[in-house]
Amino acid sequence: MIAKDDIVIRKAILHILDTVHGDCILSNTLLDPGPDLYEFIRNHIYKIVISDDTKDCEFNPETSPVYSVLAAWDESDEESFISTSQVIAEKLYTAMAQGLDIPAADLLFVTFQAEGVIYLALLKMNYKESYTHEISVSDISDDGLSDTDISADTDIDSGTDISSGIASKREPATAEVHADIVKSRALLPASSTRIPEAIVINLDDLHIKLLEKRYEVNGEKVFYLSENFLVCHTSLPPKKKLNILTRVINTISNKYDGADLKTKMDTKSALQKEYVDRQSFDVEEIGNRLFGNSPEKKSEFDEKMEQYDLQFDNFTVTNESTVKKLEKQIMVTDSGIEISIPMETYNKLANLEVQTDVTGKTTIIIKNIDNLILK
Repeated sequence: MIAKDDIVIRKAILHILDTVHGDCILSNTLLDPGPDLYEFIRNHIYKIVISDDTKDCEFNPETSPVYSVLAAWDESDEESFISTSQVIAEKLYTAMAQGLDIPAADLLFVTFQAEGVIYLALLKMNYKESYTHEISVSDISDDGLSDTDISADTDIDSGTDISSGIASKREPATAEVHADIVKSRALLPASSTRIPEAIVINLDDLHIKLLEKRYEVNGEKVFYLSENFLVCHTSLPPKKKLNILTRVINTISNKYDGADLKTKMDTKSALQKEYVDRQSFDVEEIGNRLFGNSPEKKSEFDEKMEQYDLQFDNFTVTNESTVKKLEKQIMVTDSGIEISIPMETYNKLANLEVQTDVTGKTTIIIKNIDNLILK
């Protein structure tokens, strides 16, 4: 996994893809990021590369317009970098314009280096709508006429327009200052958030890591980034694979084990142990370990995983938060009581006992409690 400190920004350029107003404004100069902007860009890249929501994708070389552009560019050459970024930005703008609900955005086109490999990041910075202040300064001259300057970037005390760098030497006889709250519709995402749409491409082998969302295009919900823009083959992201795996296991356990809570809890415990032992999820091995003694369960497991083309998959997760749900046994009773038991405590079994009587009613006994805290 790439560490945040390993990410070194090489070049960056910003293009405006405002499909709401019909503006595709292409920069022809590189960004010169200072420490704050450098950290802003690096934070967003890091959140993408460690996400288990990213899909692994491969270009379709014969039909992908982006592949043909990247195959011909020279990342080290500034002129080639700028022109390539403009071509790709135009293609993305065209793909965005096909869907009315696809958010307008600024495109940060960035190359960075990590562990000796150069990557291209396409960060689609979807606009946020919020409020900011605006300052109006009205200078009242001696003849009663006023000169009005409206700017959120004006230093009132010095009379200096910060945005233009030009200072006014004239001191007004009278000044009316008005602060207002206005809505801004083109704010960029904060560095503390993970953007929902982004592309990271390994420039050595052109392998893609993709974050994307479905939007309606021509009356149909599609993944426009992978289908219309990149034109690439995608796989399910690790988080989605784990959700499918746990859902299939729970479905089979609930179907065949019924009210036998202990057996169902043991099944979840076995899945967690498999991950701890291997640090990965080998789907075929998990099926054998959990359901190998029951041909009926194993057959249904294989059939359901095959529906997702995952029956022979072996995947890993990058972010530990993805497997957090495996670290607890969480139960909710029919009366709404919720019980959460750490998997480590459950696996020891010394202080926990689960009993199911002939009527199917379950009793959970927690032993040796030294201290009980009400939260």
